[in-house]
Amino acid sequence: MKKLFVCAALATSLLSVTACASTSPNTLPSTLRSTQIQPNAANSGAHMATIPVLTGEMAQNMVNAAALAAKKDQLMVSVTVVDASGQTLAVLRDHRAGVHTIRASYKKAYTANSQKRETAVIAKGIADGTIPPDIRYLDENMLMMDGGVPIYIDGIVVGGIGVGGAHGSEDVRIAKAGLKALD
Repeated sequence: MKKLFVCAALATSLLSVTACASTSPNTLPSTLRSTQIQPNAANSGAHMATIPVLTGEMAQNMVNAAALAAKKDQLMVSVTVVDASGQTLAVLRDHRAGVHTIRASYKKAYTANSQKRETAVIAKGIADGTIPPDIRYLDENMLMMDGGVPIYIDGIVVGGIGVGGAHGSEDVRIAKAGLKALD
């Protein structure tokens, strides 16, 4: 029975792949026909969406650049970079930074990625009433303090960088120094 189930699942998967491979772009719904769907040269007739990805190497370069900017100003911080799903790609804590700065930098990176805007903008919006204060309760990883900046590649948010341990504007400046490693 187990073998029959596995064979049926495999056959269904193969039929789905075959059906997708033979789909013409003109038969796709208009919502799927965008400039981001490109023909796959390896499998003519099939199409796939291409999106930019933040790699571990890119994240490590950003963390290192941010840490150097902080060290230059004798600031003791933690820097975290998360990918588009909010998972940590790179983190670096100055040995003199408070232990709380690790979690703060993660939450700032997570929030900037999730909300696709700087955490300073969110904090200001909450203060002036243009953003509901309940936003902080959307997720336990949200932190509305300066120091989180979304990471854009080709106009798409691919992650976030967060800095914790200095004062708000300094955290932002250090995070933006880390972003320059992408240039």
